Amino acid sequence: MDDPRLAGGNFTTEDERRTIINKYDKGRADDAVIEDWEDPDFSVYKSTDRYGFMHKQKLPDVLVPPKVKELERERALKWGKMLRNWEKFQGTDTLYKRIYKGIPNSVRGQVWKKFLHIDEIKAEEVYEQMKELARRVSPDIKQIDLDVHRTFRDHVMFRERYNIKQQALFHLLAAYSMYNEKLGYCQGMSSLAALLLTYLNEEDAFWGMVTLIGDRKYAMHGFFIPGLPKLFACCDMHSRGRERLLPKLDKHFKKHNIDPSHYCTPWFFKLFLECLPFSLTLRIWDALLLEGEKVLLSACLAILRINRKPLLSGGEDHIREFLQELKSANLNEEDMIAELQSTMADLTKAGLAIPPQVAELQDIGHLNRISVQKAKSRLSALNSSGNNAVPNGFTAGTIQNGTGNEKSLSSAPILYGSETAL
Repeated sequence: MDDPRLAGGNFTTEDERRTIINKYDKGRADDAVIEDWEDPDFSVYKSTDRYGFMHKQKLPDVLVPPKVKELERERALKWGKMLRNWEKFQGTDTLYKRIYKGIPNSVRGQVWKKFLHIDEIKAEEVYEQMKELARRVSPDIKQIDLDVHRTFRDHVMFRERYNIKQQALFHLLAAYSMYNEKLGYCQGMSSLAALLLTYLNEEDAFWGMVTLIGDRKYAMHGFFIPGLPKLFACCDMHSRGRERLLPKLDKHFKKHNIDPSHYCTPWFFKLFLECLPFSLTLRIWDALLLEGEKVLLSACLAILRINRKPLLSGGEDHIREFLQELKSANLNEEDMIAELQSTMADLTKAGLAIPPQVAELQDIGHLNRISVQKAKSRLSALNSSGNNAVPNGFTAGTIQNGTGNEKSLSSAPILYGSETAL
């Protein structure tokens, strides 16, 4: 059967594949060729926040006040005990309350890994086999390379072209394009994968992505398949929720031609990444991984609810500008999270919290069972035919760091996220 992705403008030719993979294999080694325009102009950045994002304006000298830092230390100790006895706390009110109080950044990666059931679904050999197969035959290599270069460009972990985290992001996305060939690669996946890579190692991030896209609890599959049916279903459900819970604002928006798709599309498609202050985005993601997809609709409506006064104070241009600049807005996180919980309860009561299922999900267990067999069969056929697209003797799963030494991508260090000091 013909691969529908081959009809796209960014189909990867064999020469392009060799060139792109060779660049990622070399990374930032001394003999790597990296154009000046490929690295951002670091001189324009004045400060780096606690999450690793660089800012053009100077930030306060003390990023985390001492009282907040001490509170996080105390919470981290409690979370440490809970993580050691996870089965005891799973599904309890204690866990629920602590999630909404905020997961300490130092343990966030461990908690996310538990919620995503990574250790349970991880299948031996699958990731390395998919990564190897992608190097040889993935039709999405060219598009993935383009998207890696523009993902999290203001984050210290992804800022340098072909650095360790860009390599990990490239290999993760390429591997997923082969693991789930029916879906392949879709623009929008790169931000999702990059977020996971800030808190998880490369292979765990891959399995986290498998869960988010394929598990019924999150069901993100519909955001990426042709036609984006879940995106439109969520916008429609949000419209109904807006009319039901915010009738005055709904009339105001309709009067000024503000359709839900105008502002909800980036919120849903990017899952709030790059749309809100990052610290608030993380709090929403904590809730999302705990509660599932109903958090998406609830968060969208909660944003409108908590900002309804300024939204009612102006016309079309004012509304659009306000909603587009939320990332730099001074939103109170605790008020926003409280509003999220309240909105979720109201939407659940109204039967408007969860969008209808718009696409049949692929069974993760089935994908795991067939993936290694598929990879071995296809790689064997490629080797028999003399088709070897891995250039210059490099082996899949290794990179070259700046000193020329080989290093495993799956165990590449996490500079921020779960290993960040409080």
